[in-house]
Amino acid sequence: MTAARKLIDVNFINPFLEATLKTLDTQASTKAHAGQVYLKQKSDKYSGDISGVIGLVSDAFTGSVVISFPAKTFLAVLSRMIGEECTEINDMTRDGAGELTNIIFGQAKIVLNKAGYGINTALPSVIAGHDHSVVPMTNGPRMVIPFETDVGPFVVEICLSNS
Repeated sequence: MTAARKLIDVNFINPFLEATLKTLDTQASTKAHAGQVYLKQKSDKYSGDISGVIGLVSDAFTGSVVISFPAKTFLAVLSRMIGEECTEINDMTRDGAGELTNIIFGQAKIVLNKAGYGINTALPSVIAGHDHSVVPMTNGPRMVIPFETDVGPFVVEICLSNS
């Protein structure tokens, strides 16, 4: 079994799913529910307005994690997270997207590294703009976990390939 194929299984996806649910609940008082994980096609675009992107690097694989929100969903979540109303995507809210991505990645990385995946530390970047595109860092499979909250939907995408 190749490393990329092995990594797509629930043992790799679940830590990101659980970290996302926990982070939204504890940091933003927002309950989220995960939908059915699906394989994203190369031609599929993001439907979000702001995305946190973080690279995955280990000795066995490379890839990325993207957390993509429609503006309305993201601004409501961030407002809850910082305790003040956020009404537009700007430098401050982009920083919030990076921090949220970093928290989710950090929690998942702890679980995955305890399981022996050896993921290195990475810094997130943020892409904003209506209906933007994010080009994956690898040509591997792109698994998407859709989430629904009381303030709207968002997705987490994991893309991996062998190093």
